[in-house]
Amino acid sequence: MVAARRAASMEGMPDRLVLPLFVALWSSGYIVGALAIDVADPIPLLAARFTLAALVAVPLALRHGRWRGAPLGRLALVGVLLQVVQFGGVYGGFALGVPAALSALAMLGLSPLVTTGLAVGSGQERGDARLWAGLAVGVVGVAISLAPELGSARAGVGIAVTVLGMLGLASATVLQRRWGAVADPRVSVAAQSVTAALIVDPAALAFGGHVDVSARLVLCTAWLAWGMGIVSLLAMVSILRRHAASAVAALLLAVPAVTAIGSAIALGEALHPASLVGMLVALAGIGAVLRREAPPPAAVAAARGASLARC
Repeated sequence: MVAARRAASMEGMPDRLVLPLFVALWSSGYIVGALAIDVADPIPLLAARFTLAALVAVPLALRHGRWRGAPLGRLALVGVLLQVVQFGGVYGGFALGVPAALSALAMLGLSPLVTTGLAVGSGQERGDARLWAGLAVGVVGVAISLAPELGSARAGVGIAVTVLGMLGLASATVLQRRWGAVADPRVSVAAQSVTAALIVDPAALAFGGHVDVSARLVLCTAWLAWGMGIVSLLAMVSILRRHAASAVAALLLAVPAVTAIGSAIALGEALHPASLVGMLVALAGIGAVLRREAPPPAAVAAARGASLARC
């Protein structure tokens, strides 16, 4: 399967490829998720997504992964937060009438700030003015991108469900960075997918839900399960092995504008100039966060010299 082959090679991809790929994949999830929720209720949709993802992720991990020493219990907890809580909040918000733009603002405008706050508060990272300024610029870019659509948006109970999903994403990012850094990414994805399926599948059997079986549902579910559930998740886990949680959270600030551009291409929706302006502003903030994380050239040269001396 193409998804499995891409997943197997994700770990060795350089940042210049895996970072844009992660943003593009994450953006596609909002477009496809909004399409899928029109033909299926959240619980059966999530059950199908997690089950199909587990059916591919587990054989991939068994064949290529390194299970020895993997903190499976902790990875399972990350799976509950990252998969069940996050996507349950997003799809539940969609079903309760939360517009995609407002969902993106809550998920991707607030989660970088909450993620960084949790990482700094738990001692994983050091907060400074450059970090917070970069994130603030990125959030402004998100707001500019979504401003044309947010003017007519109405918030109700669904926004509380969406915020709950955002808290799941933020806390899972920090815990994955702390606990999953030593685990094989393929094992992490398999453990999270199985955990999510074991939780959501019984709920789908117990409560049921509307499902309109169609080509649209099949294509959307396949992409959510394998494109999002394996390839994008593996990209996220791989990035977290190399970068701080705040840097990964900052990448999500580019998702709303990329989603707007993708919607214009794939769905024929009008593209407001504010989306392009907001993307440029968000990219400036993201660049500031990533440059802050990179070591200075003198440190890199010193490390290389020490390595050569040891050789």
